Amino acid sequence: MKMKKWNNLFISLLLLLNTGFLLKMILSGQNNRILVTLSVYLIIWIPKIIRHKVIFPDYMELVYIIFVFFAQFLGSVVGLYSTIYWFDSFVHFCSGILTGVLAITILFWFKKYDDKSILFNIFFMIAFSLMVASLWEFYEFTSDKILNGDTQKVLETGVGDTMKDMIVAFLGSILTAIYYAYEKCCTKKQLFYHLEKAFRWKHA
Repeated sequence: MKMKKWNNLFISLLLLLNTGFLLKMILSGQNNRILVTLSVYLIIWIPKIIRHKVIFPDYMELVYIIFVFFAQFLGSVVGLYSTIYWFDSFVHFCSGILTGVLAITILFWFKKYDDKSILFNIFFMIAFSLMVASLWEFYEFTSDKILNGDTQKVLETGVGDTMKDMIVAFLGSILTAIYYAYEKCCTKKQLFYHLEKAFRWKHA
């Protein structure tokens, strides 16, 4: 219960900061990042929406909030992607790790997880991470076209930045897959073991 209150406090602070930057953008006429800023109001609630159907641990919601803060708010809204050269790659690498973990939890939720199908599970982790990375690039591309921005840095690098982001996310998912294989092959009851116990449908 205590962590849930902290999570709600962090969400409130993040939305307050995001609103401040949104107003600043509107008043200054900086329209190229408005869609990305507005998306924070939607994606921050995903864990709470999911909780209507499945058990979602508070500590995982905290991890999600922290990731949104770094990836969406600091990176896109504040603009650290363009001011700190390594920040973009760092966030995409972390996204590859987290989406790899999320892929396994999705298998848990839909009761498609087979502890013996290690190769399939690894393939699904990597494929899911690449799908999420691709969808994000689609979103950035659409946002740039609508608002005449350049979040993908096409004017600077062509497709170089987009490909770098996807490759770094891919490497993150590979790292997660290697750890998953290690945990399963060495019968270690660590991260994925506890996730399997924590993530489930509410009325399973």
